[in-house]
Amino acid sequence: MPHTKDFVIDAQHACPPQDRWGREGLEQFQASLLSRMAASNHESLHTRRLAVAMEGHRCLVPLTQAGEIVPLVGHAITPVPATRPWFRGLLNIRGNLIGLADLMGLAGAPLQRVGTASHALLLAPGVAPQCGLLVSAVLGLRDISEMVRISKNDDEGIRILGANQRYKDSSGQQWDELDLVQMSQDSSFLEVGR
Repeated sequence: MPHTKDFVIDAQHACPPQDRWGREGLEQFQASLLSRMAASNHESLHTRRLAVAMEGHRCLVPLTQAGEIVPLVGHAITPVPATRPWFRGLLNIRGNLIGLADLMGLAGAPLQRVGTASHALLLAPGVAPQCGLLVSAVLGLRDISEMVRISKNDDEGIRILGANQRYKDSSGQQWDELDLVQMSQDSSFLEVGR
């Protein structure tokens, strides 16, 4: 009966030697593929937006400016005395206090109702830490490269703070793109006290 040591195969000599250029070609291909995937993800990040609704008003938020999306079901909004009505209060998200703003109320429209589909859109930490926006619904992701940019000159509706571009999708619905950095630096947004 043979011993297992008699059947040991020397892997270096069992396989024919690989062409040195073939291995480098494979490594170059892999590097090229990873580079193209990273560029695709970066391009996708550049054109994709988070789509949200604020009482029927459709908004697009750049993914780089958006943080976490937190459903409000099960979270209490604690009102803060002596603040403007559009500052809805504070949320406790895993021990962090988040100020919740209602951009519709800030724009002069009626305050949004808080319902089962309501969410807090937390701003990215680099934009405004501990700050969230009340949204009545999260609508998924949209790609602005598939939309048509339209003029805001005939803007008769509600002017939401930070809305800097307007788009129309293939179904004819209009979307305002929000610049949360611009919004978070506006004095009317920063003055929450009465």
